Amino acid sequence: MRKTPKRKTLSLLPLILVAATLSLGGGAASRAMADEDPDPVDLINFSFATWLGSGVYKLKDRKVGVLRMPFRYELRPPEDGKLGLRLLLPATVAYYDFDDPASNVSMASFVPGLEVQIPVNEYWTLKPFGQVGVGMEADNRDTVYIYGGGVGSLVSFPWRKYVISVGNSVTLAEDSDTGSGATSGFSLISAGLDIRRPLGFTLLDRQLDGSVYFIANRFFDRVNFLETDGDDETIRNIYEVGITLGTAEPFSIWKLSADRVGIDYRFGSRGFEGIGVNLGFPF
Repeated sequence: MRKTPKRKTLSLLPLILVAATLSLGGGAASRAMADEDPDPVDLINFSFATWLGSGVYKLKDRKVGVLRMPFRYELRPPEDGKLGLRLLLPATVAYYDFDDPASNVSMASFVPGLEVQIPVNEYWTLKPFGQVGVGMEADNRDTVYIYGGGVGSLVSFPWRKYVISVGNSVTLAEDSDTGSGATSGFSLISAGLDIRRPLGFTLLDRQLDGSVYFIANRFFDRVNFLETDGDDETIRNIYEVGITLGTAEPFSIWKLSADRVGIDYRFGSRGFEGIGVNLGFPF
């Protein structure tokens, strides 16, 4: 069925958002307590680890291993123009490895939330979301409140044998340590492009396809990473290149669904880099 000129214009709006995203200046600042000899626990950006994604990353003498399990539960799919509802149930564990073993820190968090899926047209979906949860460091056991929200945009359309997806999102998040009073957070804008193609064979009666994607993340202000000696390291940009393997029809167990798995390489300001694993194009 051919689209009207108005629908064509509407579906191109997220492409304009991509160009705007790549030209904007960056994201939000972490804030740490200004102690002369800060406690490494106070320097953990819990919110950043929660949304960063699974992988092993490094920035100078700080190395971070993150395992993020982005569980989700479909309450209602966005069918026939109706709103979709999805519970977000991400659980995260992370380990911060400093040069000084006495300063190493491990943490865990659970930050549930709700995503509303708004079908603008047959190709374009808007996804506002909000999340609130808690985190804890393994040694001091102080509770850290973590909260965030934003909106995502995903346009997917077929082209010959390919499916092209354009994603955009704005995310704001913060955490607050109830013990020390330290706060940290970030706010960023992201844009990405995913190209998917059938591979010509099946798995469990499902047609397999593969994809490659690129994502640019730009912080509204610099995200701060404080080293154990008190030096301040900041990040302005993070880029991600990934490949995925999956199926058009998701696998579901008790409505906990997943349809893709992949690996990615991330790199950015001040030598930030790492290798991650993912569950597909994250928009």
